[in-house]
Amino acid sequence: MSKGEQAQKRIVEAANALIYQQGYNTTSISDVANAIGVTKGNLQYHFRSKEDLLEAVINFRLKEIDKQLQHWELEYPTPTLRLKRFVQMIVNEEVSLVRFGCPMGSLNMELGKSQKLLQAKSLVMFNCYLAWLEKQFRTIDNRNGKSLSRHLMTRAQGAALMAYIYQDPKWLKDECKQINSWIDTQVST
Repeated sequence: MSKGEQAQKRIVEAANALIYQQGYNTTSISDVANAIGVTKGNLQYHFRSKEDLLEAVINFRLKEIDKQLQHWELEYPTPTLRLKRFVQMIVNEEVSLVRFGCPMGSLNMELGKSQKLLQAKSLVMFNCYLAWLEKQFRTIDNRNGKSLSRHLMTRAQGAALMAYIYQDPKWLKDECKQINSWIDTQVST
């Protein structure tokens, strides 16, 4: 990896964390530059605008999601175990979810209020998970794969949102336990 690529990677990772923790609209180019100890001009050499930086963050997240889903495909032999691994991801991120909310959900909600074009780019992250969930459910129930994947995503996002609003990790854990029970009922139908 060249020095330029390393610099871009550091910038994107810092921007990713700040956008998650502070929100896109309240995170400035200067905030990102300060976080990694470079000048604003140096950062803008790599990313001309805040929108360019957001696009790089979304692409970074998409690559991470893709790697994660490929890993789960290899590591977990059945769709049920893969679906439960998706739920476990939520539990594993409990501290961050309670403190900052869902990184995908909060970004999409923020952008969806007044920046529809940026939100459309961000929505792709949900689409990746939804397509993967649908694939898992279609193996279990070919007729209802799409609706079941949407239902699971809705419950997961609801759990993350309510845990964030109430700052209550128990809310998240309890709902994830219920989601796993629901997944078991889908296998036996």
